Amino acid sequence: MNLWQAVKLLKRRWWIIGLITGIVTGAVFAYFYSQPREWEGYAVIAEYRSLQANRTVIYPDPYSLQVDLITRLQNIANVVGSYGVLLSTWREIKDSGRWAPADEIKQRVPENEQDFAGVVDLVRRTEIKPIPNTEYLSIVIRTQGDIEVAPEQAQYAMDVLLRKFQEQYSSLNSQTARPSREFVEQEYQQAQREYERATRQLSEYLNQNKDVIQSQNQTNILLQSISRAEVQLYDAEVARQSAAARLARLTQQLRQEERRPGGGEYKQLSKVVRNNPILQQLQSELARAQNDLQAQFGQGRGDNHPEVQRIKGRIEELEKQITEQQAMILDAETTGLNNLYEALKRDYLQAMVETQVAERRVNELRGQLAQMRARLDGLPERQRTADQLTLQVQLAEGKVRLLKQKLDEALTRESELQTAGFVKIIDGPGARPVDKNLPLRVALAFALSLILSTGLVLLLGQVDQGVYTPSQAESLFGIPVVAALPRMARALLSRDRAEQSPLSASYQLLSTSLQEANGRLNGPAVAITGADPDVGRTTVAYNLALTLARDGARVVLIDGDLRNPQLHRLVRADVNHPGLSDILLENASLEQAVQQTPIEGLVFIGAGSPVDNPVRLLRSPQMQSLLETLKKVADFIIIDTPSAATFADSTVIGLAAGNVLIVHAAGNGMTDATREMLSRLQQHKANLVGVVLNKVRLDDSVVYRHFQKGYTRALESRNGAASRAALPAASTRVDDSEPEQTTPRD
Repeated sequence: MNLWQAVKLLKRRWWIIGLITGIVTGAVFAYFYSQPREWEGYAVIAEYRSLQANRTVIYPDPYSLQVDLITRLQNIANVVGSYGVLLSTWREIKDSGRWAPADEIKQRVPENEQDFAGVVDLVRRTEIKPIPNTEYLSIVIRTQGDIEVAPEQAQYAMDVLLRKFQEQYSSLNSQTARPSREFVEQEYQQAQREYERATRQLSEYLNQNKDVIQSQNQTNILLQSISRAEVQLYDAEVARQSAAARLARLTQQLRQEERRPGGGEYKQLSKVVRNNPILQQLQSELARAQNDLQAQFGQGRGDNHPEVQRIKGRIEELEKQITEQQAMILDAETTGLNNLYEALKRDYLQAMVETQVAERRVNELRGQLAQMRARLDGLPERQRTADQLTLQVQLAEGKVRLLKQKLDEALTRESELQTAGFVKIIDGPGARPVDKNLPLRVALAFALSLILSTGLVLLLGQVDQGVYTPSQAESLFGIPVVAALPRMARALLSRDRAEQSPLSASYQLLSTSLQEANGRLNGPAVAITGADPDVGRTTVAYNLALTLARDGARVVLIDGDLRNPQLHRLVRADVNHPGLSDILLENASLEQAVQQTPIEGLVFIGAGSPVDNPVRLLRSPQMQSLLETLKKVADFIIIDTPSAATFADSTVIGLAAGNVLIVHAAGNGMTDATREMLSRLQQHKANLVGVVLNKVRLDDSVVYRHFQKGYTRALESRNGAASRAALPAASTRVDDSEPEQTTPRD
């Protein structure tokens, strides 16, 4: 299909495009116009973080201190839209009576599935997206309803969502420090209980043994030294455990970095590859070997020839070598130090040193503590017991002070993490109406439906198998097209006057083709036939006979359709007048059957009386005798016939006449009826004069286009001048024009 054909197709089927476009556009407009008014609760938030803040659950990246803007916005959006935040929001608003969608869900969803359905509904109603070129995040929750209730519901849902989000955000930020703070808090409470127990034991022992004197200065110094050593040992063990945990974490990160593609101590900076020259050489040798093999076959040598066998073996060997070669080989590669790996390695070595130092420190303190306890064991038993109880009190007191300090540090750390990042509400929460964007949606629907309908029309034209032009008809039938008759509002030519119209011009071309086709005609008789019942055989037969008579020929028009005669209506002849069947039955003579017409040179023979077996009658010798008689006095004998695919009458008449003119309606394809008609006519070796393509669309008719372009205006000017010159008087009525006629269904 070329461009001109596509344009004609679109012009011809513009109503399909308009119908589809109108329906789709109207449906889109009606749908969105009828939707209830939407409202949305909105808020704009932004996150602020300190560059010195350590890692949290939201920002777990251990390799960078500052996170890029896109990642931060995505992290916050994920927290806002997380299942936990939406679930807690749903559970608060579902029983509040201030969220209408919750009532609908509770009515149609079982109780054990309401939470999930509510979260899904919130996900559908919530939209979270960053505002371009800013650090802000926009959050909206949509609902439907009237202006009295819906805005308040939307704002209430947004308030709850923001509150639940801030709670979750603070919880995530403090998760890193909370376990440490809780552990220290438990240890501090345990130390307080131990201190109280040690104090109580010492007091009870001294009350029971009042003769025990308090420790001397030297003993006090020893006890204080043991107490300090115990505190230092505890602190050293904590430091050792912390260093060991850090060392284990860094060891795992180093291993992960080594296993990561592109990781390790060195990373690839650039890589240059090139084609494998060995593979190219093998492929060239394979091509030469295949050419040699074809040359051997060209010389007539078979598969068993030694030279052919040798070349085949060479080809197999080359193909095997080619499969073992790589298409590309490494030509140059540049590597460099992996900065991330180096940083992890430095931290790992530092943690290892800290672990070893802490281990040595613990061992030293344990040795010193053992020596001091040995000195304490040398004191008298009662005195030693009192001193040990005193030492336990001092140790418990020191541990309480140390853990109190650690607890304060953990609380400070947790507070710093909670305040290191915070969310600020920039705008809202509030409620506002949602624009339906009706003009935009209608415009998009119009554009898309226009494109789709145009594509549909072009697709239908591509798959359409109908015949519309003479060239298509010639390709379909394999015989020449002698005329293409345009489809006009009035299909009949005027019998009272010669007219100048595209239809009359087309019939004049058909008349000329028949008059000049002496080499293709077997005599003057022509049978007009067609495959389908409504192709216009009767109309073509009448108009052709009329045109031939006006061109000066002596024409006999015969209605050969003995089953359903229609031609007498066009000729305006007496239906009860003797006709063809009466002649063949010898019930009337030729002179009695012939009817004169107002057209000079045209006589008409009707179908005559109805008969039971038209085929037998048409095959009779009387039919041949009639045609031979008419050939002597007529220049053309035009015979109308019934449908060729339905009855054998057309084939019999065509063989008797010697010439067959096929009428085919434009738009019809090669149907089974058409194939059967052609097969039957060709089987009986009928002389196919040509094809008349009837009912051609005006834009496909060359005659119509040229006539409209070159002659319509001139004819209108001439006819207008003639009518003004011959205008009748006002009281005179001219009523000699031909009344409107309708084309019979033939």
